Amino acid sequence: MARILLRTLTRKSKLGFGKYKERTVQQLIDSRQLLQLISAYYKLTTINYMDDILEELNITEEFRIKKPSSDKDLYYEFLNAQGYEKRKRGVGSDKLKKQTKVPSRNKLMGKNHGR
Repeated sequence: MARILLRTLTRKSKLGFGKYKERTVQQLIDSRQLLQLISAYYKLTTINYMDDILEELNITEEFRIKKPSSDKDLYYEFLNAQGYEKRKRGVGSDKLKKQTKVPSRNKLMGKNHGR
């Protein structure tokens, strides 16, 4: 039987996973990486924060979830209530994609002949 471990993080706790695994919760708050902390709270079943951190992240009683669990629907509801916009995948990459136009036969022949 698997045992679920619940980690209640304090300001001095390191995340221990992902891109910011070596940074503490306080360092993420100071560098305005709040969405990373909010996302971890709602999407990961074993991550929780002390009440003062939840208040600083504006996660009020109505948006809190009983841990250990996750709730992506409440996560998106919270983001909408706080004024965050949902990320649209692929939009940034589409902007960077180079628009290529196939040259005509005459242009290619001219290029081959050094014109």
